[in-house]
Amino acid sequence: MRRIQVSGYLLAPALFLLLVARQVESNWLLVSAGGNGGEGAHVDIFVKEVTVSPVRAHVGEVIRIDMRWVYWGDISNRYYETTNAEIKANGKVVASSPFVYDYGASLGDEYVHTFHWDTRGVSPGKYTIRGEVFLWLDVTPYDNFLVVKEPVILLAPGAEFPDGQGAGGAGVARNPAFK
Repeated sequence: MRRIQVSGYLLAPALFLLLVARQVESNWLLVSAGGNGGEGAHVDIFVKEVTVSPVRAHVGEVIRIDMRWVYWGDISNRYYETTNAEIKANGKVVASSPFVYDYGASLGDEYVHTFHWDTRGVSPGKYTIRGEVFLWLDVTPYDNFLVVKEPVILLAPGAEFPDGQGAGGAGVARNPAFK
């Protein structure tokens, strides 16, 4: 009787792992085989535009970042992926939103999201803004992000901006291939 009990303890985790592996494998096989008879299905997202305003602000103010991205691939049968649309300032994630595309996604679907970066507690300085939607299986990962060339300048509360400039301004990065 003890042999059967030990076998049951070993069998349950093995069956669970097989179940999970089956689901993961089916997704990978569908993507790599093209879903419908090997037609070469692929997943692809590209970031189309990132807009930041204001680019001159004081610590404690909220920075608004608008990001647009486009689904540009085939959805194979039963495939979906969950990821995050993220805004990074000097490499650190400052705003994030979960994003799931699935069976209902169509070629050219455009997604728009507004992020708010609360700068309370952030050190004064220059911050490079990067908008990114990362996908593991993306066939063109080099277009999953855009970097805004004009940095966000944060000054201590009450400090004067250089060259007589005031708070405000905007920075925009656009994917040159998709205007």
